[in-house]
Amino acid sequence: MMMMMDDDDDDDGVPFTSTFDKDLLLPLLVPPPLPAADGGVSPIWVYLDSRAYIAPEHITNATTASSTTRNGIDIHVSFCLATPPRLSYLCVHCPRPGGGGYQIVLDPQVISTHADLALLRVPLPNDGLHCGFRSYDFFVYTARPRPGASSLHRLPNPHASPFSSNAVSILRCSANRYVIAALMHTLRGDMEFNLQRYDSDIGHWTSTPVLVDKPQRDTVLPIPDTATELLFHDTTKVITLGGPRGTIGWVDLWRGILLCDVLDKVPVLRDLPLPKPARRNRSSFCRGCPHSYRDITVVLQDASSCIKYVEMETRPGDPPPSQRRQPQHSDDDSGSEEKEQKQVAYYWKANIWSMPIPVGSWEDWHKEFKLDVTDIAVDKVKYSELLPKIGIDPEETLRRLMTGQPTLAMDGSAISFLSKINYMDDKGWIVYVGLKNKALQNVVELDHRKNSSFMRYYITTDISKYLIKATGETGTLVKTGVMIQGRRKNKSGKKKEQIRQTAMGRGKEMR
Repeated sequence: MMMMMDDDDDDDGVPFTSTFDKDLLLPLLVPPPLPAADGGVSPIWVYLDSRAYIAPEHITNATTASSTTRNGIDIHVSFCLATPPRLSYLCVHCPRPGGGGYQIVLDPQVISTHADLALLRVPLPNDGLHCGFRSYDFFVYTARPRPGASSLHRLPNPHASPFSSNAVSILRCSANRYVIAALMHTLRGDMEFNLQRYDSDIGHWTSTPVLVDKPQRDTVLPIPDTATELLFHDTTKVITLGGPRGTIGWVDLWRGILLCDVLDKVPVLRDLPLPKPARRNRSSFCRGCPHSYRDITVVLQDASSCIKYVEMETRPGDPPPSQRRQPQHSDDDSGSEEKEQKQVAYYWKANIWSMPIPVGSWEDWHKEFKLDVTDIAVDKVKYSELLPKIGIDPEETLRRLMTGQPTLAMDGSAISFLSKINYMDDKGWIVYVGLKNKALQNVVELDHRKNSSFMRYYITTDISKYLIKATGETGTLVKTGVMIQGRRKNKSGKKKEQIRQTAMGRGKEMR
């Protein structure tokens, strides 16, 4: 049964009040500069910062598109592209009457892309109270390879049935049609969901109950007694496979993928379990967040598509060189073993699996590649200045960095990792490794102002190949930074941060 959802846009969200605490607004930060354009040719795919930059002044480039928010404020968006592993980003500008631009409470976000389309979630400017889903606008950006030809279309707000930003996907169906699909749990059971869809040909949201047909993961990957994640399925990422029936996969990075042909009149969910965890990872299976050591991507390789899945595992490494040189004689060895264990780095290995498209059965997964940190070739001259000095050479440093958040390249040629010296450091690097030659290809330092946790805040997308190359200029774009609010030092900082967290919690009502 398909239900129509109320798309009445007479509700203009929360009106602006001049009494809200302006310290709740995100600070404006100048972003790091991007390199000059490479001959005006856009990269085939990019790492895109999912949290948009905000411009205080009206700026444009070849990708700029404009629209209006639900409360009548103009909005301009522009892409600025860089060759991976550097981060590309989106710039958002909402002009304020009399000059300048609006600040907002939460970051504008790119929540899904497919082909020439990007689905954006933008908090309403001038909304100081931020009452959850009703305080967002959703836009579809359509990329075109001519200056000024890209477009920005505001969608009806789906507030009647809000969805999680990590459980929605946009799908290009034809030259003039797209579909947005979100999968949400119901209260009726673990294997009953609602599929919410927006069809550009129809122009409104619908909701359809869907069931899992022939679930397999409880047999292949049963939840262990030690697990903290107990749901049959908890979406952590969405992949778009496409095809004539519009196949989308909602991924639980612990156990499996729910595949759905969203263009079908009566859609069903098909269960595809992930490969079994590596032996060293079985004790931590289904415990906490899986993003730190797992990822999945649709890869176009040799004119054919496949799903690639990566799982990292760790093992105790060698003691630091300084400790290896210490003589091991002491009258009191108590605690020495514990001290050594604390100083020993944990080496990592990444196992990459592949599944051909169209998707068959769980048994079609095959291990395609293994990358061990000790096998990575490092140009010691080239990377001695790019990596921190925590080892005797760049090769030693690479092994000793805390490394996780694997991200597969969309062309299947490389894999990147987020690396830090310590877990909560602001300073971090994207380490980019070629898979064919197992060599370090690049190291890029991340913006420390928004990198204070060990989380990836960028996505892979090929929307870049539909755009003219356009890079940002230093000082012309400014960026919001969520984490910097928590480091503000003043008497009322703690109270303001509590209010901000409340606002952010309301922003997560769609979960």
